[in-house]
This record gives sequence, structure tokens and C-alpha cells, in this order.
Amino acid sequence: MNRDGYFVAWEALRRESSVVRGHRDDAAEAREDLRQAFDRDRASLGHDVYGVELARKLPGIEEKIFTAFDGYLAELDGTSEGLSTSATDYRSREWYGHLDDPSSSKI
Repeated sequence: MNRDGYFVAWEALRRESSVVRGHRDDAAEAREDLRQAFDRDRASLGHDVYGVELARKLPGIEEKIFTAFDGYLAELDGTSEGLSTSATDYRSREWYGHLDDPSSSKI
């Protein structure tokens, strides 16, 4: 950034929105894999005192993990949507001549 502001390339915003969306898709897949692992392994906790104790605590542990995962996914969704919206806004300003040259597209 210089004293006059900075240049925003809407194409870069659109590209980064897509990158974040890809990370979100990867995280959602990891969340589903983790859910399947919990579902698969829940029955194999054992019947000793440790298995019983873990079985008692596991629902709360899972809830905390998946609540955090859902919050992370929501943050990624918001970031991707925000970048996409900004890209659309900057592109339309260029399209309608509000930003005729790169030096005028400063914030």
C-alpha cells in the first residue's frame, strides 16, 4: 500500500474465493471422514472401566469437535462469499466506467 491507496484486481479476488471454496470442500470432506470414524469406532471402545468412561464422555467430546468444525466451515463460507462479492463489485465498477484506469481503482 502506498500513500494513495492500493489497487484491487477483481480477478485475484475471484481466484482467491475459489481457493478458499476448495479449502472449505476439503475441510467438509475431512469432517465427514471424522464423523464416519467416530461412528465406526464407537462400538469398539471395550467394556472395561476405561471404555465405559470414554463411552460416557464421548458424546460431549464429539459435540465440541463438530461444533468447532461447523464454525470453521462457516468462516470459510463467509470468506469465500465475501471475496466473491467484492470481486463482483469491483468488476461492475470497472465495467460501468467508474474505474477507467488502474490508478483510479484505489480504496
